[in-house]
Amino acid sequence: MAGVRSADPVIRRMVAADLPALRGSVHAALQDLHEREGTPAPGGRPSRRPTGGPPLVRRLLDLDPAGAWIATVDDRLCGAAMAGLREGLWYLAHLHVRPGYQGRGLGRRLLDAALGYGANARGGLLHSSLDPQAMRCYHRAGFALEPALRATGAVCRAALPANGHVRPGDFGDLDFAAEIDRGLRGAAHGPDLDGLLRSGARLLVLDHGRQRGYAVVEDEPEIVAATDSEAAAALLWAALAESSGEDVAVQVLRADQQWAVDVVHRAGLRLRPTGPLCRRGETGPLAPYLPHTSVL
Repeated sequence: MAGVRSADPVIRRMVAADLPALRGSVHAALQDLHEREGTPAPGGRPSRRPTGGPPLVRRLLDLDPAGAWIATVDDRLCGAAMAGLREGLWYLAHLHVRPGYQGRGLGRRLLDAALGYGANARGGLLHSSLDPQAMRCYHRAGFALEPALRATGAVCRAALPANGHVRPGDFGDLDFAAEIDRGLRGAAHGPDLDGLLRSGARLLVLDHGRQRGYAVVEDEPEIVAATDSEAAAALLWAALAESSGEDVAVQVLRADQQWAVDVVHRAGLRLRPTGPLCRRGETGPLAPYLPHTSVL
């Protein structure tokens, strides 16, 4: 596909009929990214959530149709962007350009379309890949880039501490989680957190004392959000204990998340660079906090 030069690209709104083609395009882009970076996912498998998974993609399309865009060439889907807007906080859930169509300005055009959905947002968040073009594009759009690490490997089960006061959560704890989110992100996850739970994710809550925090875990930790580092560490340990599979990943450990660096090292995981967290405007302190890479 290198050097494809045919019809001019068309940027248009995404519709439900685009979802099957979207999955194939995302897979091709992800494989290309891993090959160029030389950093395959753990065990050589592709990421388990390149766009947050099919249920989340469909939910985003239903809730935020004005934030979902695709690029086509000769009616072939060759790129996409999806963004959400929650309580004045805009986030980019996904952006990719299919191999063979890169270098034609499609990424910037897709980002501009998605940013239009958040034109009046007070803040914005996204997680970049390590691709230099992507990082340049986000910087030019006014985002500050905060370098981050990713921890992967098999959890040393012998290192897991006692669970303490962390308990299983449910839908009745979503108001508590929203309160924590507003203090950390400046906005609640709202329907995104609800959707994660309905798709099978599990909620962990630490509310022993004043506020504290929550975690979301699927096969691996997805979100850790707390009012203090001690609570965040306890929740990350609990999420690692709930994780399944031979390998797990803990995403987006920035320099101000040393509590998380300590936990993953003690749990036997390995650190390597990942793409930066990018933010602009008013977002809240985002600490102590580990974001979901799709709903941030």
